[in-house]
Amino acid sequence: MVNIMANITGTTIKNKNKRLKYQILALIMGLMFFCSIVCLAAYLWGLQRAETDMEAVRASYVSQPGDVPDEETSGGQKEPKNGEAAIPQESSEEEKSAENGSPEAEGASAPNVKHPDYGIGEKSVDIAALQKEVNEDIYAWINVPGTDIDYPVLQHPEEMDYYLNHNLDRSKGYPGSIYSQRVNVKDWTDPNTVLYGHNMKKGTMFAGLHKFEDKDFFNENRYIHIYTEDGVILIYEIFAAYETDDRHQLMIWNLNTEEGFQSYLDAIQEQSGQGCNLKEEIKPTTEDKILTLSTCVDDLQRGDRRYLVQGVLIDREERP
Repeated sequence: MVNIMANITGTTIKNKNKRLKYQILALIMGLMFFCSIVCLAAYLWGLQRAETDMEAVRASYVSQPGDVPDEETSGGQKEPKNGEAAIPQESSEEEKSAENGSPEAEGASAPNVKHPDYGIGEKSVDIAALQKEVNEDIYAWINVPGTDIDYPVLQHPEEMDYYLNHNLDRSKGYPGSIYSQRVNVKDWTDPNTVLYGHNMKKGTMFAGLHKFEDKDFFNENRYIHIYTEDGVILIYEIFAAYETDDRHQLMIWNLNTEEGFQSYLDAIQEQSGQGCNLKEEIKPTTEDKILTLSTCVDDLQRGDRRYLVQGVLIDREERP
């Protein structure tokens, strides 16, 4: 009888211990799930905040084509108030000439537009104000027509990849920033300047580079605009878009020698594969300046691959 009672007691204790273990395990799993939810919420909130901040920066420091004073409409008329009729504004002599089809109007371009076919228009970026009021590491602005790429360009004075996971306000996290490493000078005189940006699933940052995998898109969207801190707009014509490995573009090639740079240019022309697009009519020489835009490939099995879009400097426009 004593043995039977002892066995029952032992079984009861074992069952209690087992239930306790399950309860502890369930508590741990619950805490892990809760922490995951909190981390995900923080991540999404950080992305949203960074996107909101970027929109505010664009609104405050970038003058887009077609911007007009609040009191005027794009037609040159004052906006009617309280039901009043709009008062037509007298046309300028230039506008009258254009309307009359005079020879002087033919071929005339908009103010400050040196090459309308580059798609620059009258857009301007106040780099000096960005440096003073937002982040002193900003030294340029990049715009790639046909994509949503329209961002400041930064370079940290000490850490090579600081802005890989730091935002415009230096907060740590994603989406990070568009940046160059210290191996590139900031006056765009290197044989090859490389800019890095994340391939965000939402389509922000450098995700738009993957549009150039499409042959038609590659042929129709030709330029990259760089707005510099000295008021010059650099125009690069895109000549290559392809996937490659993650070797450092500026480390494995000696671009400071004519022979090394030519070897690099030859290697670009030898690229091939799905999504690889090259313009046969554009073959940069060792006298040219190259701009490389680099982002990752959205494939876990190819995490060591990079997608590059490259342009050659063809012109520069000075703004007052």
